[in-house]
Amino acid sequence: MQVMQKEYIIPGYIREFQCTGAACEDSCCSFWEITIDKSTYEKYKRIPDKSIREDINSNLVRNPKNNGAHASFKMNQKTGNCPMLCGGLCSIQAKLGEDYLSQTCSTYPRVLNKRDESIEVSALLSCPEIARLVLLSKDSMHFSYAAELPTPNLMVKNQGNLSKTKIECSFAIRDLAVEILRDRQFSLQHRLIILGVLLDNAANPFVVGEHADTLAFLDEFRGELKTNQELRNYDVFASDDQFQFQFLNNTLMHHLNEFLWNARYNECMNEYLKGIQSNGSSLSESLSTYRKARKEIYDPYFKHNEHIMENYLINHVYQTFVADALVDSNLFNFFLKLVADYSFIRQHLIGMAAYRQELTDDMVVKLIQSYTKNYKFSNKFLDAVLKDMAAQNISYLGGMSLLIK
Repeated sequence: MQVMQKEYIIPGYIREFQCTGAACEDSCCSFWEITIDKSTYEKYKRIPDKSIREDINSNLVRNPKNNGAHASFKMNQKTGNCPMLCGGLCSIQAKLGEDYLSQTCSTYPRVLNKRDESIEVSALLSCPEIARLVLLSKDSMHFSYAAELPTPNLMVKNQGNLSKTKIECSFAIRDLAVEILRDRQFSLQHRLIILGVLLDNAANPFVVGEHADTLAFLDEFRGELKTNQELRNYDVFASDDQFQFQFLNNTLMHHLNEFLWNARYNECMNEYLKGIQSNGSSLSESLSTYRKARKEIYDPYFKHNEHIMENYLINHVYQTFVADALVDSNLFNFFLKLVADYSFIRQHLIGMAAYRQELTDDMVVKLIQSYTKNYKFSNKFLDAVLKDMAAQNISYLGGMSLLIK
């Protein structure tokens, strides 16, 4: 289907999103650097009202070497809040309107990626309201088109000056990946493994620039999904829940102090630790707790709510795959990181379920939102995890199967 210029491709949850403002459980105006683009910075210098102008500009720090982050706000050292945050609301928007918000503030939590003459819109699950909308609705990842977006001053990410064929090939792989993750004839874990098979086999022709061969392989793979009995047989792929538990738990514990900073995520981690160790802290005791909580609480919950993790995976692949593939042509690295996120999220939830002896929508949303906010705005955590995977010799499809199943 050809898309007209400036048309937006929008998942259902974007149409429903409204910032909850002061009611937000984890404000985006705290503990993050809030950058100001050059155009907005110059606009702040021209605000007619002197008191508002001086209040804003006195809280800005210049960074003239970077137009995208031309300046930033001085965060309150005691609270961690943006100085423009007042009663949970942005005083700039309240006094001047959203036209005066920087691109960073206008755009978040949205992500806009250019595709040919259209723009793909999605959003980050680090925002609690977006996390609820994406995860809990069975229709959140149904796409439609719009001629415009109501929010001004949005930042659109372009794909750079790369070859058109490479960009088109990246989108073609991404689109098939989303198809696979939607295909409910397979369990979600089976779909994730099939995605790994796809990316493992597409990696070589893609990285050497054989884009025609890559596209031909995608067509062949669609056929294989219908006829290849080994690919369709979930039992073919290896499983080892003891290795799974040990690797994920040990990796979390090894990196926890280095990367933990978000208060809501810290609450989830405390519940995870108390839950996993609720019947004793030895390996055999913790593993027994893990198995019991997964069988009796986690698995029954997700049997009826499989759309939650399906939505999570589709949103992540839709939003990040193309940019990652164009930066790192090793497509399998994307899969390794996706499996890490999926497996860590499940690991946390099983421990939390063991602690509370239940699993609820609120628990799932809180964990995924806070996990995303704590880890996903830097590559450092997942880069460290990839090194751990390599050290354990599991950076291949069979190794990932041990974490997925």
